[in-house]
Amino acid sequence: MVNLGEENETTEFKSSISQLDKGIIGLTAMLNGHNHGTLYIGVDDHGDVIGMDIGASTLETIRNRIRSFVQPQIVPEISEHRTEDGKSYISVSATGYNIPYSCDGRYYIRNVSSNESAGPDVVAQLVMSRGIDPLKNQRSDLQELTFESLFGMMVTRGLHPRNDTGFFRSNGMVDDHGEFNLTAYLVSDQNSIPMQVVSFNGTDRTAVSSRTDYGGQSLISSCRAVLERVSSLMITNVDLSTMVRTEKNLFDLDAFREAWINACVHNMWSAMIPPSVLVFYDRIEVVSYGRVPFPISLEDFYKGDSRPVNRALFGLFSLVGMTEQSGHGVPTIVHSYGREAFHITDNGMVVTIPFSFEPDFVKARKETDWNMSDLDDESRKVLRCLEADPEIKLADVADRTGLSLSSVKKIVSSLKSEGRLRNDGTNRNSRWVVLRP
Repeated sequence: MVNLGEENETTEFKSSISQLDKGIIGLTAMLNGHNHGTLYIGVDDHGDVIGMDIGASTLETIRNRIRSFVQPQIVPEISEHRTEDGKSYISVSATGYNIPYSCDGRYYIRNVSSNESAGPDVVAQLVMSRGIDPLKNQRSDLQELTFESLFGMMVTRGLHPRNDTGFFRSNGMVDDHGEFNLTAYLVSDQNSIPMQVVSFNGTDRTAVSSRTDYGGQSLISSCRAVLERVSSLMITNVDLSTMVRTEKNLFDLDAFREAWINACVHNMWSAMIPPSVLVFYDRIEVVSYGRVPFPISLEDFYKGDSRPVNRALFGLFSLVGMTEQSGHGVPTIVHSYGREAFHITDNGMVVTIPFSFEPDFVKARKETDWNMSDLDDESRKVLRCLEADPEIKLADVADRTGLSLSSVKKIVSSLKSEGRLRNDGTNRNSRWVVLRP
């Protein structure tokens, strides 16, 4: 028997279509509390799929019922599913930011897995908490947008997005005139905003070791690519000096993940200044732009009071499983590194993730720096660039170092003759190897 888990703040189960009206109440309560929710029909209270009869008009009946009951109107994603043992059930997913939503003229809020009537005071609070999404009415300069990457990620989550106006409007991707807004541009395949991981030689920003851009794709894909890049830095130090084996990670990857996703989701995108990741010898810094959302106090911020600035963007990240409205992100960082990990100004925020020991890649860089002590500044720049990016082309080395291509070629030739550098592979797949004396 297939089990879908437990009912919670954003999930509700109903055993049959006769409970549809109660299910719609749950859907509006979930929207009011978390801006998204999923109703499953043909599933008992314990999450077991018990199956149901699905006729030719069942899905349309559900859609029409929601259309007539829920205000403001939503465009739900309604799908039929079948288990391996032949039991059918239906999922009804919805996203919305025009809270408060009513069901048949009444308002409800979600309390864990139950739906409670909302009185006038609660409704007023819902209205005030809605706020204004700063990206909604900022029209995208590009209107010919595609969303293959976003839709692909949603499909892997069991969702079935539609490439139509209803989907875009429900997910806050169009402005009041029905044109694509900045949220849509950010998650589109045409997004060209740079998303960089910059490594430095040392503990300050004096000398750049490498700069890698993961932009040029959907913001969610860029966010994931940076996560994978930083994850590759993770190593574990094993201490066998005592009778008890101890292991220590270079840094808390969960804390970094929360810091980076928050930077991508809550960044002040209306200014078109992207967040970035800076890697030093002793730490990682996550840099983003924007302020702690009003009216949250710093005390509430550190405790995990979460109010998305870019609501629609947050909702799309949630749909693909990148974030959730649990408020545990900041407390996760504070638990590992304390409040001092956050440096907050009027213009932005820097989250510092310190290393717990000196990693091997830093030791190697230090050794390389020592071996370069007898080289001139230009030769050191070229050699560092080749070591940081072994597959780089000499024309790109010239761009990064600010030297002419002819100067770079002369320096490379000299480094080869001195036994400091060699080039392996073919012309198409060559790779630079820095040799240590």
